[in-house]
Amino acid sequence: MNSNVKMKLNSFLKFLREAFIVDFSKPLSIKNQFMVMFVTLFVSTILFAVVCVVNNSLIGVSGVSPAAPALQETSAEASTGTAIVSSPQESSQKVIDSTTLLQKMTTLQKSYDEIYNGDLILVNKDHDCHHDGENVVSLLNVKTNTYIVADVSVSVDRSIVDNVNEMFDDFYALYGESDVMIACGYRSSELQSALYDAEAEQKGDDASSWVAPPGYSEHQTSYAFDLDLLIEDGTSGIDYDGEGIYAWINENCYQYGFILRYLKGKETITGYEHEPWHFRYVGIPAATYMMKHGITLEEYIQMLEKNYSAENPLVIEGDDDKVWCTYYVKADEGSDTDIPVPKNYRYTVSGDNFSGFIVTAAINDDSFSVESSQEEESEERDSYEEPVYDDESDYDYDDYDTEE
Repeated sequence: MNSNVKMKLNSFLKFLREAFIVDFSKPLSIKNQFMVMFVTLFVSTILFAVVCVVNNSLIGVSGVSPAAPALQETSAEASTGTAIVSSPQESSQKVIDSTTLLQKMTTLQKSYDEIYNGDLILVNKDHDCHHDGENVVSLLNVKTNTYIVADVSVSVDRSIVDNVNEMFDDFYALYGESDVMIACGYRSSELQSALYDAEAEQKGDDASSWVAPPGYSEHQTSYAFDLDLLIEDGTSGIDYDGEGIYAWINENCYQYGFILRYLKGKETITGYEHEPWHFRYVGIPAATYMMKHGITLEEYIQMLEKNYSAENPLVIEGDDDKVWCTYYVKADEGSDTDIPVPKNYRYTVSGDNFSGFIVTAAINDDSFSVESSQEEESEERDSYEEPVYDDESDYDYDDYDTEE
């Protein structure tokens, strides 16, 4: 080491010694004041870093993350007649006090038989459908040009037409494909009976894994439909698998109120094999929760029934900062049920088809539909005029296979 370097090092060490030796009995020089501040900041930073490292280590050992959802195991028999293996209970889920969120409540009365109506009714092998085509409309003259219907008989509940059109309009805007075909929507009990008998002849006892018995099909609700793809030669077949560009439909259908009804891995809960082509309307809030948590309609209804009431509603956070809350009300069998509903939020009430009602309120969603009275619904049905079809022969694609 040369003498010049040695001299500079000695000078620096001397500076440090003088800097850290502070006589607090005398007024501090500017240099000493600066050094005291520097040392205090340095030591505080080191201590803060040590605390953070220790805290992260403890979280890692316990395996608990404050933002991670947990699954609550249950072996109880579901009220839907199906054993539910698990139901999602989020430890981080915002559980709210209705006295704050639903500041003013009023009472809505519903008769017991209204548990069989609404877009959240559960129809499966244990619960039959109690109505049959009262509010259906053929899609042929009310659809947009961004998708196809198999024939004039393809119908859905008229309340979901706009949702159907919007979903396929958005798909077409993204991919420019209009070959998606709704092969079937509403099916009457009589038609379901014929389909079931034909399937039973081919598959025997296995038929019930694919086709619902008459009266127990979701298609009878008019809230369900199956997708197909129109082949270039004008024929069709069940080849829609929700893959490729069509994965967008299966992944984003919840934004329009639809779910994939029969999920892979949930066969023991739904009672049916996985069907990537079968969609069911349940409303945007419920669809958002079910799709994002990977649960079925059976699990969703059971979760609400067991855990959420008007005093303790479930909060659902959707896209675009939309927020809803929902809760379950047990029906009074043999008499009218007093259902607590919010005065200060838009809401809907749906039956579950077996024991109660589900109230869903929009906390931050101006587009949310409002509960309409039976009188309003009746007036709408009475004033509706069935469309006149231009040329039914142009839409005669009825050699499709139908399942569920």
